[in-house]
Amino acid sequence: MLHTPLSDFKSSPTLSIVAKRAYHHRRDSSERKNAVEIHEARQATSSRGTTASGLQRSMSIRSSSISKFSGTPSNKKVLTNEYSAQPYILKNGRRYLRDVTLPYPLPCDLTEIHRQTLRTMLLLQVFDGPLCSPVSQKMPPKRVLEVACGTGYWSEMCHRHFSQQGIKSVSFTGIDIAPPAIPLETLENSSIDWHFVQHDLRQVPLPFKDEEFCIVMVKDLSMVTSMTDMEQKLMDEFLRILKSGGTLEIWDGDHSLRMLLPHSQVVNEEQDKNLQEETVSRCSKGIYLVTPDTSFAAPKNPYLSEYNLWISKALGSRNLTSMPCTTILSFLIQESESLQDINSRRIAIPLDKVRWENEHSTKKKATSDFTSESKVKVPEKNFSNATQMAIRRTALMTVIQMIESLEPLLREASGKDPDEWDYWVESMMSDLLQGNGASWGECLEVGAWWARKNLRP
Repeated sequence: MLHTPLSDFKSSPTLSIVAKRAYHHRRDSSERKNAVEIHEARQATSSRGTTASGLQRSMSIRSSSISKFSGTPSNKKVLTNEYSAQPYILKNGRRYLRDVTLPYPLPCDLTEIHRQTLRTMLLLQVFDGPLCSPVSQKMPPKRVLEVACGTGYWSEMCHRHFSQQGIKSVSFTGIDIAPPAIPLETLENSSIDWHFVQHDLRQVPLPFKDEEFCIVMVKDLSMVTSMTDMEQKLMDEFLRILKSGGTLEIWDGDHSLRMLLPHSQVVNEEQDKNLQEETVSRCSKGIYLVTPDTSFAAPKNPYLSEYNLWISKALGSRNLTSMPCTTILSFLIQESESLQDINSRRIAIPLDKVRWENEHSTKKKATSDFTSESKVKVPEKNFSNATQMAIRRTALMTVIQMIESLEPLLREASGKDPDEWDYWVESMMSDLLQGNGASWGECLEVGAWWARKNLRP
């Protein structure tokens, strides 16, 4: 069950901290910049002969970009090149990747790591585990690649999942442009066999052999890869390094928000039994399975409507899409000559209690005597259920946190000055967290897509 710290957002004095913190960040930005420049100059001088602090105590600064986390603690090292020792720059109190040619708009600091970890926890909950694609017990995977791995949290969860199923000796590899911010004690206490490769995904071919991996997991890549020929180049690489019969799985979520319209989740008995069970499971968690019959509309919440305009404009300027969930399936279908068993699962997670849910529940109860026997009854949602509310509140928190992380882009797209932006953020948080501003059905849309590489003839 997910648990989120709701008490921090229950009073207006706490909400105002956002504006105060942003103000102090900007007021001290020049001092911080000078301090950072001095610090970087000193570190650049000493880094040739010494290792950095924190995580980099476990790093070997070498020309090689391949590393391994396995064996004794002394063997758990990240091998990087000299540039990777200083991949970041500080802007407005947040840490970003130094390379300005990257389309990636999000910071790379502890706050953003927490948001991404929370989003991964949310997806693990709504997808009932780290993989939606079937895993054969008779032929379990031997090597798994996580693309744009960040801290490698998904790999750790997948390792635990496999271990619980009795699947042993699975090797995990993570690839990302920057070294993972993983505490040394975490590495020492983990039993996972994990390798890290530091590499810019824009540089193809990827540093792997043909058919090296049984599973290639691509998660949250929509803010990494621009809508250019780079998408196709990466897909070609994923297929190259994937074993015949191996699985490609993609997880992502829309950055624009829509409003879920009233509908009934009723399953015909003629439909697949697994689909019946899945629908019942989704309802028990207070989330909705997106099907061709699911209807959406633009959000009624004024703050989320403004956010949609700004995020579409901001991401569009970087050739990034704000709604990847609508395009990934068709992208896989285009590769049908190389892929088979293409499947997907899309989920809509309301950000709060939805008004029409209770209305629909009342109407359904009043007409239950006339329900056809050919229908499978879906349990009524009990919105006092702690799991349901935790899932929805977690989704809302990750949305708010992403808006905060995207402040430079959104503020530029909105044309607001710093004070106007701080006031808007404070009002938005108050409306969503205290005023039930998402009660019309505004939701976070996420999805998983998977396919199997064709066997060699």
